[in-house]
Amino acid sequence: MSAQSRQRVVLIIAMLSYFLTALSNSLVLTSLAKLTADLNLTSVSLPWVQNAYGLAFGSFLLIGGRLSNAFSRRRVLDIALVIFMLGSLLSGLAPNGFIMIAARFLQGIGSALLAPTSMALLIDYFTGPSLVKAIAWYSSVAGLGSSVGLVVGGVLASYLSWRIGFYLNVPLCLLMLGLAWWALHENPATTHEPHDVWGTLTSVLGCGLLVYALNGAAQPVVTLLAALVILAGFVVIEKRSPHPTLPLTIFHSWTRTNGYLSRALLNGAVMGYWFFIAEYLQQVRHYSPFKVGLAYLPLSLTMFLGAMIVPRLIDRWLNKRVLVVAVAIEFVGFALSLLAFGQAYWPSVGIPMMIIGIGQGLALAPLTNMGIYRVAADQSGVASGLVNVSALLVPTQAIASEFRIALIIALIMVAVVTGLALTGKRDV
Repeated sequence: MSAQSRQRVVLIIAMLSYFLTALSNSLVLTSLAKLTADLNLTSVSLPWVQNAYGLAFGSFLLIGGRLSNAFSRRRVLDIALVIFMLGSLLSGLAPNGFIMIAARFLQGIGSALLAPTSMALLIDYFTGPSLVKAIAWYSSVAGLGSSVGLVVGGVLASYLSWRIGFYLNVPLCLLMLGLAWWALHENPATTHEPHDVWGTLTSVLGCGLLVYALNGAAQPVVTLLAALVILAGFVVIEKRSPHPTLPLTIFHSWTRTNGYLSRALLNGAVMGYWFFIAEYLQQVRHYSPFKVGLAYLPLSLTMFLGAMIVPRLIDRWLNKRVLVVAVAIEFVGFALSLLAFGQAYWPSVGIPMMIIGIGQGLALAPLTNMGIYRVAADQSGVASGLVNVSALLVPTQAIASEFRIALIIALIMVAVVTGLALTGKRDV
């Protein structure tokens, strides 16, 4: 196989990985009513169909990035796909809420290993301008996967069975396992250092409690404080450890740190918007699950188009200038949504979605490039993990109580990202 053909297959594997994680996270949103009826879920257990996935994903992301350096990428990718496939199969077969929640947790672990490993593969097989283009393609499937999940979930919930959506993951995982066996080198580990046991334990526990505090803890303030204390202990352990799970030197580059902070804020703004739009369309406008999925298409399509033109813009303007333009566009979209709130679909939802989608499509690749900027080979998995972890840190839906407040918070977040984008090196 030629080097160029191998790169294409690696890109397909990475894009399918991102597509799977985005798809599985959104698939159940438009199926919640059917899930509740079929599995006899209560008001307490229903949120955990989503929370279990997010909790596992957030808890194991950092260790997922570390494992992709400690072992060969192909081996970790294979393990991740098998875990994700088993979680998907069990979700589809689940006879009750307990099995469903456990299966979703297993899915989340698979996603946590899959996300940083697939991004690290791009760093392994691409360099220079080709890496920028690969990351743009990789980023383009985020909104597409989420929207496809919403539409497919709505169709299946309305006309067939929500279980089919989980079963569809199985052949996709088998396809990716076959592609990985065919195209990926069995590269040795990029690091042979002893494992940081205490760092691993505190990172998993601290990140897990943090996600739990922001997504359904019975006592969120106490849980958040416990998470912060454990994460502070994690930082102390990593500072003293000769072989840390998270090498703190990765933050010595302001460009990378800026990328993580900006991604956290911008993703928090957009994810809060997605959450409240779904709630608004179903509860206020009384849209069916299928119609809710279709209502998201303007966002995903323009997001995809934005991601497709971003490599040329980065070649001309570099990452920071493209990011400034992207967040300015998103600011306009959020402001228009706030000003037109309560009006007909297109002025209040459709057109703002299209504008926000363009901005998000332009922003993801520069933010990812900044997060992996000049990272050492033995830290590429960790940097990829941090790119994914940062996307979970500021969930607007956990801060806001209703849609308009979420829009105001989103505007503030985007303004802060604009300030961050204007700092640091100009040649990035």
